[in-house]
Amino acid sequence: MSLLLGKGLTGKASATIHCWRERSFNTDDIGQGVIEGNKNPTVYQSGRAELNNVCQIWQRAAEISGTALAMQSTTFGQEIADRLVEIKQGIEKSITSGVRNDGSSSPYIRQLDGIEQWADDNNKIEAATPTQISEDDIKRLVKCFWIQGLPTGQYFALVNADLKEQIDAIYKDSYSYIHQNNVFGLLVDGVRTNYGTVYFLLSRYASPNKITAFAPDFISLDYLRQPTFETLAKTGDAISGEVVAEATLRVGSKKAVAQLTV
Repeated sequence: MSLLLGKGLTGKASATIHCWRERSFNTDDIGQGVIEGNKNPTVYQSGRAELNNVCQIWQRAAEISGTALAMQSTTFGQEIADRLVEIKQGIEKSITSGVRNDGSSSPYIRQLDGIEQWADDNNKIEAATPTQISEDDIKRLVKCFWIQGLPTGQYFALVNADLKEQIDAIYKDSYSYIHQNNVFGLLVDGVRTNYGTVYFLLSRYASPNKITAFAPDFISLDYLRQPTFETLAKTGDAISGEVVAEATLRVGSKKAVAQLTV
């Protein structure tokens, strides 16, 4: 979520089922020039499937007693700040590994499809060794985007702790060391291949047996309602408030998502 917000990859949803047209590219006659002063430009069209995702609601509330309020306690402000953090964690979990539910049956809770559900079938690969990642597996993962013809060379991959340790182990004997007196160990943040560079994002919400990579320019967090604080009606000797947000994940093209299963 921090990556998307930092890159400005956010948008606006207009309904509980958010729809958009797929981004795709027509490669017919690529590289073919035209005569000077050409008056008959060729019109090219590309397949653009209609895609959609569900807007999900996150809600967290807090309250303090009238006594704490009379003491001018800062507890309520801190509670609301903590609820905002929890909302962000909830959105993070959903856009990573959420599974779609349109809310049409009990308990009527809408849930969005996280990035792990969006990989194109042609971009799903398995590790050559069932329980161990290899350098070749990483190259094959990034090559999926090259085969699909994506016009980008920078990708990000969500990975859980155990698989990230395996990736670090691959490169433990081949790295450059910058001397720092108080920093030790080896962390692999990115791997450069012939097909582009992939940066690894450690995620506690990523599936334990999957690495899901994506081209960030094709991803967006679209809000129906931005995270907002709302004061709730006073009940007895306590005041309360809530933080609520409603959003979904927009994936411009399934071809922009690839997945390695270990």
